[in-house]
Amino acid sequence: MLSKILFPQYAGLDTEEASLLYQEEQVVNSRTNRLFAVLMLIQACAAFGLALLISPQTWAGAASSTHPHIWGSAILAILLGVIPAYLGWFQAKNPMTRYVMAISQAGFSALFIHISGGRTEVHFYVFLSLAFLSLYRDPLVLLLSSVIIAADHILRGLLWPYSIFGLADPALLLVVEHAIWLVIEVAVLLVGIYASLKEAAGRCRQQVANRRQHLALNMAIDQLRPVFDRAAQGDLTVDIPEIQDQHVKSLQTDLDRTIRSWNRVIATFSRSVAGVTTSSSHLYSSSTNLSQSIQIQSDSLNAILNEVESLHQSIQSIRQNVSRAENATETANTIALQGEQSLAESEHSMKIIEESADQMIATVSTIQELAKQTNMLALNASIEAARSGEAGRGFAVVAQQVKELAGHCDKNVALVTQMIHQTRQHIRIGVEKSSRTSHQFKEVCSAVASINHETSGISTLTQDQGDSAERLRQQIANLKELHQSTRQNGDQLSSEGDVLEKLAHQLRECVHQFKFQAETEPMLTST
Repeated sequence: MLSKILFPQYAGLDTEEASLLYQEEQVVNSRTNRLFAVLMLIQACAAFGLALLISPQTWAGAASSTHPHIWGSAILAILLGVIPAYLGWFQAKNPMTRYVMAISQAGFSALFIHISGGRTEVHFYVFLSLAFLSLYRDPLVLLLSSVIIAADHILRGLLWPYSIFGLADPALLLVVEHAIWLVIEVAVLLVGIYASLKEAAGRCRQQVANRRQHLALNMAIDQLRPVFDRAAQGDLTVDIPEIQDQHVKSLQTDLDRTIRSWNRVIATFSRSVAGVTTSSSHLYSSSTNLSQSIQIQSDSLNAILNEVESLHQSIQSIRQNVSRAENATETANTIALQGEQSLAESEHSMKIIEESADQMIATVSTIQELAKQTNMLALNASIEAARSGEAGRGFAVVAQQVKELAGHCDKNVALVTQMIHQTRQHIRIGVEKSSRTSHQFKEVCSAVASINHETSGISTLTQDQGDSAERLRQQIANLKELHQSTRQNGDQLSSEGDVLEKLAHQLRECVHQFKFQAETEPMLTST
């Protein structure tokens, strides 16, 4: 019970909490002892000075002389100041030092009241001293000082009242009043001390709780640190130890959920990376084949374009040849028409010649008849000349010559007739041949016209073929441009496929840095 009254701060504390509170009180007491050590020296100097300056005057002021109690007061001031100051500075951690300070502070209160001759104002120094002593937060210190002050008041009030109240016969009420004020202040200070001690105990309890929680937290962290280390190294198969600390329990749950989630993510990512690696390999192979195919197509297109160019040039050459043939056909047709016309004119001339020959035959027949008649006349003349004798000889000679001329004329007429018949035969043959030639010229003209028509058709066809070849060349040129664009896209696709394959390998190397449990979930693959 007494322990709870004197040391209420230790009630309900365990050993660790009480030890921490004791250490804290040691620190506070040590700091307060050093403070009081300085305060004691100051009070000693003040008491020594007041004893020398004020006490030479008697309390009644009747005489001014040095009384023996002045030396006693000065010596007491030195003793009350120096000894506690030494203990407070050099024995600050000693628990007994604060009790010495309580006794010395009570002694200084009594000494100042004594030096001042019991002045009422100086009695307030008692309250100030108790307030200073409350800094120790020790009820025993406050009670010890209060008891000493009360004993001093009672003893000196009974034996030497002038030294404490300034009166030779103080009223009992004045003693009771001092005692009441003392009790009130002590009660107020004790309430404050108990509250402060309770607060200190609560703070120590909280510090111990925090320390224990900190230790539990460190222990939990020490248990989880290997998990973090293995997880940091990529091992996601690590088992999470069971943590007892409730504050870290949620961290354990979250860590377990996180590692499991990472395991699923990495497993899925691994399958995806494998799929991406396979797809990128296929893409790289396909893009390479596509690039080669595009190159082959490019070569084929160039060959086709060259062939089309050659075909276009051939068509142009054919067209030119056809044009020249058309011109030649036109010329041949014109010449054939002219020949046909010339043959017609020749045939007409032949017919005229034939008619002339017929007329010549008729004329020759007349001449031949005349020659025959002349020959008959010459024969008749010869006969008549022969009949005339000599006179008719000359006439006979003339008749003979006429007969010979008529014979020659008949022969020549026969020869001319024969030649005319032969000529007429030749003319007939020539006419027939001219007719056949004319017919042949007509056929030639018809053939030339047909050839001209066919040539025109060929020219039209070559024109159409040339236009088609030109359009084909334009289409091939467009196709070549499209092919060039496709080739660039194919090269880019091949390059991107190469980059994608490298990235897939890098991703696979990154995934290989993790150690995880394979999931059984089917992986969705793009088709």
